[in-house]
Amino acid sequence: MSDRTPITLTPVLVHPSSPVFAEISAWPFADPFVSRLLRDDIPQRVQFGNCRLWAYRDPDGQLVGFGTLDVCEDYSVYTAGKPHPYIPLLAANPTVKSKGYGTTIVRHLIDEAALLGYYLGECHDVLFLDVYTTSVKAIEVYTNCGFIPVTDPPIPDPQEGGKLYIVMARRVSVATSPSTPPD
Repeated sequence: MSDRTPITLTPVLVHPSSPVFAEISAWPFADPFVSRLLRDDIPQRVQFGNCRLWAYRDPDGQLVGFGTLDVCEDYSVYTAGKPHPYIPLLAANPTVKSKGYGTTIVRHLIDEAALLGYYLGECHDVLFLDVYTTSVKAIEVYTNCGFIPVTDPPIPDPQEGGKLYIVMARRVSVATSPSTPPD
């Protein structure tokens, strides 16, 4: 685990129709799939699903990253059919990478997923994400944040020419949900 001091970022909920989302969408992402998901997936998840989108600013007010959290059934095969929290996409601004922003964003999304489970009650308490096997640094961040792989072997993504990805998960929870009486 990193000995780095946690970075303080300010998360702000944004909508895909906002100027902040337009700014994020214009970032020079090295991987084309990030732009594709920002264009084709995230707006639909926000509009028609339970997805939330945060933009993160550093203490100087600079926009340094974004993260998304959905409650869906994408990996319900692992949750006995129950809805679960899922991180469809997150990224640091490619022009300011390697400062620890990704870890801070992931930790915020973990906390938000725990709160969702607490308030929704019927939501499963396992948070999922998927990551391409070539994204070694991202896998390291997720592992350091407590995620473990749940798929083996990796899965080919037909939308990315068969590029391989894995599904990772970790348990998230707070004491008891409002619908669960204390012991």
